Amino acid sequence: MSSIERVRVLHGHTSEDTAYLVDDYPYGRQLRCKIRYWIDTATKGAKKGQQRFMRQTTDARRDNTTWNKPHGSTYARMAVLFLDDEDHVQWAGVSEYGLTPENDAWWRYRGIVEQFTDEQRAKYEALMRLSRRYARQWDEWNAKVSAIAKHMEATGQEPATVNSVWDGPNGRIHLPSEHMPVYLAAARERLTTA
Repeated sequence: MSSIERVRVLHGHTSEDTAYLVDDYPYGRQLRCKIRYWIDTATKGAKKGQQRFMRQTTDARRDNTTWNKPHGSTYARMAVLFLDDEDHVQWAGVSEYGLTPENDAWWRYRGIVEQFTDEQRAKYEALMRLSRRYARQWDEWNAKVSAIAKHMEATGQEPATVNSVWDGPNGRIHLPSEHMPVYLAAARERLTTA
């Protein structure tokens, strides 16, 4: 399985005026437009303090001078913008349901956590404290990573899954494919630090 690509976090893009601008973006099949991205933070109501990803394109049929209506994601407890390995704008957020061990590993292995501002770091650490209250999910994470590391050490192979299930030496372990890269990265890390 391939390694996890590190990303570059974008800071300071918090409104239409400070948005990250891309001057050449597809608009339909043939036209090109501008697009801008930012992280919006709610200032009032039930979502106060929560964040969402916003994007807005220009109307390519009108010489790219008129901005279309902005589109936003659902709100998250915390959201960040970043450039992937192809320099495309992406975003990630921590949902209402909290920060899982798999999400935390994904944010850390992508290099997002180390690029936080002081404000982002404080918010993330507060979310981590809340997440740690649910010890069972962290215990399950540790058990899965340990089992994978032992398997890799003994066989030199990654565990083979069928429909996201690995028939490990101690029984079946559910390893969702979307989380497999972080499980493997954590297991490799344990092997190198052991």
